[in-house]
Amino acid sequence: MLTLITVGIITYLLSVQMKIGVPYWDVFNYLNTATYFAGMGVEGVTDFIYLPPLIPFLTSIIFRMGYVSLNAIFIVSGVISILGVLGLYLLLKQRFNPIQSFTGSLIFISLPIIMSWATSGGIDIPGVVFSIWAIYFLVIGVREDPKFLYLVLPVLILAFLARYTAGLIIIPILLYCLINLDLIKQIENIKKVILWIAVEFTVLFTLSMIFLVKLGILSSIYTLIIGVLTSSSTGVGDVAYNPNVLYYLENLLNYISISPITGTYQQILNPSQGTPSILAYLICLITVLGLLFYVYQVFSSKVGIKNENNSKTMKSLINIPNLTKTSLITGLIIACAASFYFKSFIVSEMILLVTLYILYKFLTRGMVKHHHGLGLDLMFLSWFCAYLIFQGILPIKVDRYFITMAPALVYFIILGFSGFIKMIEPKIKYENMRSWGIYIILALVFLSSATATYMGHTPKKTFTVDIGNSCEWIMENDPNYQDKVISSDYPNAVTWYLKKEILGGYPRFFNSPDEFADYLQKNDVDYYIDSLSNPHPDLNGYRIIKSFGVVVIYQKIVN
Repeated sequence: MLTLITVGIITYLLSVQMKIGVPYWDVFNYLNTATYFAGMGVEGVTDFIYLPPLIPFLTSIIFRMGYVSLNAIFIVSGVISILGVLGLYLLLKQRFNPIQSFTGSLIFISLPIIMSWATSGGIDIPGVVFSIWAIYFLVIGVREDPKFLYLVLPVLILAFLARYTAGLIIIPILLYCLINLDLIKQIENIKKVILWIAVEFTVLFTLSMIFLVKLGILSSIYTLIIGVLTSSSTGVGDVAYNPNVLYYLENLLNYISISPITGTYQQILNPSQGTPSILAYLICLITVLGLLFYVYQVFSSKVGIKNENNSKTMKSLINIPNLTKTSLITGLIIACAASFYFKSFIVSEMILLVTLYILYKFLTRGMVKHHHGLGLDLMFLSWFCAYLIFQGILPIKVDRYFITMAPALVYFIILGFSGFIKMIEPKIKYENMRSWGIYIILALVFLSSATATYMGHTPKKTFTVDIGNSCEWIMENDPNYQDKVISSDYPNAVTWYLKKEILGGYPRFFNSPDEFADYLQKNDVDYYIDSLSNPHPDLNGYRIIKSFGVVVIYQKIVN
């Protein structure tokens, strides 16, 4: 059922995406990289190959099959999104029952930042999808069949190649391994398993390095990592520059559901530009109440955390050693918050890992058996917090970066609802409406609300379609366009459409239109395609010869 629903949703989203076109700048870079991988690239134009290569590589396969179209990258994104929803369902089933996992998966695809980006051609969702599968293989590998552990590393590398920052998923992976160390030691032939994983790592790491060196992007990755590790304040002057470390928390409700039902396309691509819906407030309230109830259960020993005498642990909590541990955990939390505030990435992540591990050991002390659920809870908490720290410290803030935290958000929504339903279930009059009925209603409300909002916010086309029309017009009206110098404020898009090198030209970087016109003339530009200026400037030596929607074509005036 989930597969059919997901395929149906993605099919609809694909049909819409193919009509409205490419939603943002980077997708054209991925498309140009795909043409490079397919051997169809523009000679001399390689300044975009530093980007994560997986999605362009998969798209290039479709290009090689003869289907060279924007739609190819949309299809790749759609297929990967389907895998993500199904993977999240399997992962949630490790903690929740099938109906809860089903609901969580539908909530995931219904989030504004997921539904609007699922078929966009972006790399954020693919990075998360492979992270989900890496975590899933880790969990079932530790608990069920060690053979699945061999899949963790290859999928983790795919996640990294899909989006470099997906490598941060190593934090929850490390935490899960630490809190399940006893189970890992009990794996049959564990030394053999570790040996093969080490061999696997050596081979995959070597092949990955050879691939990245061949592409010439290793230095770009190194620069990115150093910039992140040193909390470099690059990005000042960028339109997305935002030093507010709490940006994503402040907009959390917007990432759950936005209102009104009708609005602009930018409001679903960037939910922070919208307004939280009543549903978002309701979901947040119920989730918080449920999580508080769950935390109360943990600390009052109502979830099976008991000592060897089967007496409740609460009594054993009140002693000097435990008070010392509580003080230590509190101190670590404060230290983590302080390092986050002062934008110390490495310190924050290390303290987070240590804090959650100590918290797990503290809560499970004296347990008769391993508490799998609590381990997963803390692992997902580390997932959410690790990316919250990273994205918060990163000086560039874009709403789609929250996609990295979306699986963890959904996990805690379901955990919160689970706790809330336990509170109210005895009061529900009709037996058939208990638990599963509430989850079904939740899933239907979430999905219907998200679909209605998506339909009310999607335009008939994006301005990138107008760029494509402008390029087609030039090709039809100037047979010598390949020999002309063409500039644009969206050069990567024009490169894709015209299959030639395009000079970047951005009026906003100049003090006046005359200064920008001088720049164009010095570079002997024949055509300038302007898509972002409002209003379009008067450029000395150039005249507007054609317009398509918000896009205009300037031609050099020949005396």
